[in-house]
Amino acid sequence: MKKLGCIAGFLCFMVSGLINIALAEVTEEGDLERRRYSTDLEKIVVTASKIEQMYKASTQNISIISKEDIESSGITEITEILDLLPSVDILEHGSTGSSRAVHTRGASSGQVLTLIDSRIVNTPRDGVTDFNQIPLSNIERIEVLRGPASSIYGANAVGGVINIITKTGKEKMHTELKNKFGSFNTKLSSLNHGSKIKDIDYMVNYEYLASHGHRDNADYLSHNVNTKFGYELNTDNRVSVSSGYYNSEVGSPGLLSNIDLDDRQEAFKKYIDLTYNGKFAEGQDIFLKLYHNSDRLEFIETFEPVDKDTHHSKTYAMDTQFSQTFFDIFRTAIGLSYHENRLNSSTSNKHKYNFKAAYFESELDLFDTSSLKFGARWDDYSNFGDRISPSASFNLWLFDKLKFHALAARSFRAPTFNDLYWPTEDWGIWGGVEGNQNLSPEKAESYEVGISGYFLDMFKTDLTFFRTNFDDLIEWSEDNSSWWRPENVSSAKITGLEFETEFVLKEHLKANLSYTYIETKNKNTDKWLIYRPRHLYKSRLIYSPTPRYEFSVNGIYKTKRYTNPANTSVLEHHFVIDTQFSYKLTDYATVLLEAKNILDRHYQEERDYPMPGRAVYGGITVSF
Repeated sequence: MKKLGCIAGFLCFMVSGLINIALAEVTEEGDLERRRYSTDLEKIVVTASKIEQMYKASTQNISIISKEDIESSGITEITEILDLLPSVDILEHGSTGSSRAVHTRGASSGQVLTLIDSRIVNTPRDGVTDFNQIPLSNIERIEVLRGPASSIYGANAVGGVINIITKTGKEKMHTELKNKFGSFNTKLSSLNHGSKIKDIDYMVNYEYLASHGHRDNADYLSHNVNTKFGYELNTDNRVSVSSGYYNSEVGSPGLLSNIDLDDRQEAFKKYIDLTYNGKFAEGQDIFLKLYHNSDRLEFIETFEPVDKDTHHSKTYAMDTQFSQTFFDIFRTAIGLSYHENRLNSSTSNKHKYNFKAAYFESELDLFDTSSLKFGARWDDYSNFGDRISPSASFNLWLFDKLKFHALAARSFRAPTFNDLYWPTEDWGIWGGVEGNQNLSPEKAESYEVGISGYFLDMFKTDLTFFRTNFDDLIEWSEDNSSWWRPENVSSAKITGLEFETEFVLKEHLKANLSYTYIETKNKNTDKWLIYRPRHLYKSRLIYSPTPRYEFSVNGIYKTKRYTNPANTSVLEHHFVIDTQFSYKLTDYATVLLEAKNILDRHYQEERDYPMPGRAVYGGITVSF
């Protein structure tokens, strides 16, 4: 408690000091136009409604990470960027290429939907996202919506949505090369090339990443190719085709208490995506997307003789939305979706299911100071029936400085192929394990209310209270005969408070501080849900006295987390500091440096999987 008090006191001291500095600077100079950094109020977002709208008009909390934020940070992996955001908690198994789970507001990784250009990338096999398949070098911006969004996105958008928007070719031909290397013999090389010729634009991206890892049998090697071609039919209508291929090989060293030097995993992922965005009349927005995802995972137990399990999942999907704005104050949208998911597994055979969905959403602007949004979505699954997900939210602005926002929504998470069809494994007198085809979706009811403040174009703060009640949570549990099966057995309650403040100081200094309190309890047992810290502190300071270089330092402090449902096993608190530095040698070349875990802390995010110690990376980016 003393440590928490010290940290809280330090954060309060930082906040008060930074406010004084900022206000003093404004008084002395009165010139905010020169500021290199700015708040997000005037930026455009698309995630909340699937169409472009001002950040100011959104009725939910959205964090925006721009291309410039990514490029200047020197960070290598997308989860490192996400980990800087409030209420986002990353669980990982350590080395480069290992699996990473993203929790938002206490929701598990399977309850957070991930999109790339509005294409769902959560695999139907286990419901989570392989973030290793997403190269940072191909990202234009990231929007993270914190809170439920099933009324427009359907299943798995219980805790939030991560929407990644990729780069598009511009009028001027642009090529970017990056080479980076560092600890654990890590090497990163990437190529981005794009242009626009008359009405046709294109972007090609390639990324190579390899690392020996910080443990035996923790090496990683991947190749990632992504392409995007677009054609402007006219100024209001555009079609694009995207495709990509990802291949990786990674060692699986297992738990510290049960090290395995033979296990390997290989992943092969492909996708193709056809998208139309446009309109035929003023005030319209039409969106149509057809896509196919292919995800093959091979798990190799031994090589001689080869003992290999293969799991191949495929998704075929169609999403469409039509929206119309009336009198500049009322917008309504309707959408239709059809998805078919298939699994071909060497251990659990062939399975498939489909779902169709329809939804509507309406938004009313009142006197330029308030927005009211309401909608609902109907999903009909071939394997467990239908679900309805309604939502209502609003915001109210006072003096263009204070925003009050509130939301109420229902959402759900569909059971995965693993939950439904895990193969029967009979362990004799020791029991066994198998899936459960009679599972129902997890259900959730969420509420939130908050207040945001935006002052002098250089200071913003937000305080949000949120609560989610879960029913029919899917848990793998052991029965009296020692057999493990998933069951809809649990109810849970997540209550939290999310605070974030951001300062733009002088013309070259920016600070971000956030604190999240989360209470996650299983209502049946009154035990804490696993891997959820009660307190999560984050801070980030970015300093850029000239446009040529930028230095940043960020720290994350997590309190203890329970690692088993009985709450008898604990991961202790930890505090980690990372730094990044970028320097423009010329207008075409930038040097990048990154130091991770500079205090060389020994800690774990997942029990029995040690995180790397201190690591240093450096490289150069050349563009022309």
